[in-house]
Amino acid sequence: MEIYNVKALVYKTLKSIPELKIVSPSYPDKFTVFPIAIYKTSQTSFIRNNWQEETDTEWQITIDLYNDKGSLTKIKNELIAKFSAMGFSNSVGDQDLNGISRVVLVFTGIVDNTSKHVYQKG
Repeated sequence: MEIYNVKALVYKTLKSIPELKIVSPSYPDKFTVFPIAIYKTSQTSFIRNNWQEETDTEWQITIDLYNDKGSLTKIKNELIAKFSAMGFSNSVGDQDLNGISRVVLVFTGIVDNTSKHVYQKG
């Protein structure tokens, strides 16, 4: 059984937002173009079947948004809407880094690798 590639889904979702000038899994050497989205994913085996195939995988998606002028609220709300519609829950934090705004979004969910549906624990 193949584990569903959530990293590709995150990239595709971020690229669907035209305001984002850079979408990357790694930090640039210099921040020169804004707004930027830097993302990372991590996964943990959640359920294995009798043949030790991973049927369900718990995923955590972290997205750091940066902007030097203006608000990140529109982009933040759009990302929350898109990932919530997929079934992911979220938490949000923000800070001002000496003139650069940063918003951190963390999405969590369990992906059924057979049906590709996302659900929550409990």
